[in-house]
Amino acid sequence: MLKSPWKICLLATVVAGSLDAAEPTGQGRPEWTYGSSKSTTEFSFVADSPIKIGAINLGDIETTHWRIRYGQSFPVSKKVSLRAGVEWERYDFGRPAATPIPSRLQSAVVNLGMDWRIADRWILQTEVDPGIYSDLRDIDIEDFNAPLSMRLIYAQSEKLAWALALIANPKSEFPFIGGIGARWTPTEDLRVDIILPRPQIAYQVSPEVGVFAGAEFKGGGYRVAEDFGNPIGRPDLNDQDVFYREVRTGGGVRWKVTEKIAAIIEGGWVIDRRFRFVDRDLQLNGDGAPYFQIALKGTY
Repeated sequence: MLKSPWKICLLATVVAGSLDAAEPTGQGRPEWTYGSSKSTTEFSFVADSPIKIGAINLGDIETTHWRIRYGQSFPVSKKVSLRAGVEWERYDFGRPAATPIPSRLQSAVVNLGMDWRIADRWILQTEVDPGIYSDLRDIDIEDFNAPLSMRLIYAQSEKLAWALALIANPKSEFPFIGGIGARWTPTEDLRVDIILPRPQIAYQVSPEVGVFAGAEFKGGGYRVAEDFGNPIGRPDLNDQDVFYREVRTGGGVRWKVTEKIAAIIEGGWVIDRRFRFVDRDLQLNGDGAPYFQIALKGTY
């Protein structure tokens, strides 16, 4: 049996989905506190690389990404905690003229979730993220979406937890995605997350500094404007859903600036960057490119 309920709660973050996974403290252990608030401010840049339709090179594309999130947890009982927050995310694309790529994609959402400790070693997490997912040019009901995620976590021990996750997103390229993940903490300074969207190995060098390496999946489904395709001679792309995806591999450093704020700097290589209009069977593929990211995370 685990020594205290909060250790099960922190292990429940192994499949956090749209939530940030628990960060290591100065002693290398993940941290999760009921009644806490968390914030994330994130900026990244992906350098230019060729974008293609099939074998046709359309020119180069570069990407700038912003993400700001704030959330608060509210304990209801010893077994249940509710979560609420807001999140804004934006991609800006420097792309060739007359190509079927939006200049920007954005989302503005509300995050609503619940953590339920259904048994000593079991946690059920649910979250729904209703909001606007589009290029924000002409907002209507088609820009609205509400992805839902559910995660069932089993804490086998204080060092190992398993998780079964299901994500339902009607506007995604894959409306239903499920899988098994795990978090393994063999020592107080070493953590291994085998889980999407951010599989990672992290090592705590000192109480203030940690290093990590791994991969990350970014992107989502968005609605483009009613006249999006007209200027490029593709009216069939008007008012369509486009799916954007990045697959990043890299590493970085996490610095504990204060007891409540951490700065993260990372870089690496984007091995996959693509746009897909599923209903029109159109896909644009980008070549690999270097990326850089900086973030500030707070727990209060």
